[in-house]
Amino acid sequence: MKLLIASHGTFAEGLRSALKIIVGNVDDITTINAYVNECDLKKELDEYFKINADEEIIVCTDLFGGSVNQAIIQKLKEKDFALVTGVNFPMLLELSLAMANGDPDRTKIRELITSSKEQLMLVNDALNANTEDDFDF
Repeated sequence: MKLLIASHGTFAEGLRSALKIIVGNVDDITTINAYVNECDLKKELDEYFKINADEEIIVCTDLFGGSVNQAIIQKLKEKDFALVTGVNFPMLLELSLAMANGDPDRTKIRELITSSKEQLMLVNDALNANTEDDFDF
């Protein structure tokens, strides 16, 4: 199983870099940093999907309405793969760990998306709601 992270700018590479620090092996994770250094997004996508034609692929993008995600949607006409948009680091961390323990199916991917949404919060509210001394501040 392969994971492609594609984003505007270098967000994708930053996510991969952070994953490498925490999980170590990121050999099955490729990034496309669109619109950086004269990146030809269509060419990079064509090459990626050609090289990985026989692989199960999960693609994560930064923004649903963005041009990167829209270009990858076109690839769904050629190959069946899981496309997740609005990616955040908690979701990618969980996904990479799930990949290390086997190939996550779409049900598992949906669970990871739901779980990652819970990581998005205003910490001040979480601290104010916390009546137990769970945090060392």
